[in-house]
Amino acid sequence: MKCIWFVLLAEVMSVVDSHQPLTNGGNYELYSFSTKAKSMAEVIYRMCLPKAPDYVNATARPSNPSLPHKFNLTILEIRKFSFIVEIERVDQATGWDWMPITVDWFSYIGNGMVYQNLILWFPDAADRRVMNRNIASKYCIDNGGRLVDIVDKAMYDVVYNYSRQTIVFGSNSWAQIWLGSSYNTTTDTVTQSNGKPGYHGDWRPGDPLRGSGYETLTGLLLGIKPPSSTGTTHGMLNWLPTLGHTVTQLCSTNLM
Repeated sequence: MKCIWFVLLAEVMSVVDSHQPLTNGGNYELYSFSTKAKSMAEVIYRMCLPKAPDYVNATARPSNPSLPHKFNLTILEIRKFSFIVEIERVDQATGWDWMPITVDWFSYIGNGMVYQNLILWFPDAADRRVMNRNIASKYCIDNGGRLVDIVDKAMYDVVYNYSRQTIVFGSNSWAQIWLGSSYNTTTDTVTQSNGKPGYHGDWRPGDPLRGSGYETLTGLLLGIKPPSSTGTTHGMLNWLPTLGHTVTQLCSTNLM
């Protein structure tokens, strides 16, 4: 298979060469039958990609929505032009007659990690610069994403551990990232940028700061120690969002 959409390919390559993640999605209809509950198939992207995606997620459904069939889909191999899947019928332990099955898929190319429906990545894991929260937000927007909102303990652990393993600390004994969420010092609550409750836990010792004199400390940072450190001065902290901090900024974006 050869790509003939040269203009599109040039645009795709410019994104891959930058720090922005490349996401794509689509659907592919295949005609299939199976005498068993499981069958393998190849799904074609039907678009030009500069390399095999780093991550693909897909689901399978009958093209005819009136049919009762339900399928699970497992990705076995990711290739540049297609991916190989195992389709399993789960509404009953039998095969199926010839029928069209639609596979809906999305993919990601970039240096980052996938957590649920998010891509987390550092535009530059070795970059340390002074930013307030607005500047950090613009930095992520300019790189195709937004600041990270931490939803719960499970996501906190993912964000912290990914940051700890990815940031280039060098001789520095700490690093920080701005978060998208805000802290209310009066109600002692964390609110995500979408208005929903955020994670209230794993605070740095002594934080959050609240009470008289701390009303303006509504911005949230995450303090991170390098893997070799056994120190305890890490975790979430609240601070003045308009005040610059030295950060190595983490960004996020939805897969689709």
